[in-house]
Amino acid sequence: MQMDDLYKIALFSSLILIVPGPSNTLLLASGFKFGVLRSLPLVLIEMLGYTVSICTWGWGLVLLSQDHPWLIHLIKLACACYIAALALKTWKTSTSGTHQVERFDSWPRHLLIATVLNPKGLIFASVIFPAASFASLGSFVPSLSAFFLALAPIALLWVSLGAGIRAQYLGRVSGPLFSRGTAIVLALFSATLTYTVVRAV
Repeated sequence: MQMDDLYKIALFSSLILIVPGPSNTLLLASGFKFGVLRSLPLVLIEMLGYTVSICTWGWGLVLLSQDHPWLIHLIKLACACYIAALALKTWKTSTSGTHQVERFDSWPRHLLIATVLNPKGLIFASVIFPAASFASLGSFVPSLSAFFLALAPIALLWVSLGAGIRAQYLGRVSGPLFSRGTAIVLALFSATLTYTVVRAV
């Protein structure tokens, strides 16, 4: 791997990662609900999720999808269903009472699954990462490191933005209202993914 390739991975990954998506929405919500320090482990969880996703696409499903293109559609539908379930749960939480204390325990699991199923993983593996990245472990590790250099500050940015909203730096937003907004955003992602699958079939 050349340094130019690593710079390109970091740059183009940043452009994709900064775009709102299910993982970023969950990071934003965690920053709002639990603060920056409590949410810091989620950055590592997102790294793990994207590592699994990129490895799976890069070394497995991209090759399999040539003979079985329905695999991509199936994964997108699975992602859409999971995000829809998260949206429903988030909405129910917002209407169950403002005095309910939400536990942090389930958030790493939700973020990991949402990130593994995030269609951005396919983009990273098939477009952003050069084919040479998957030729050997020695090529893959530098590529993944360049990706992490882009991911970490962007993940922290989303968490900090959520914490800033909670601290009313961007105006006053109540917990239930924020949860409903998060649920609506997640539902829109789910609907968009479902539409792309239906349109492609």
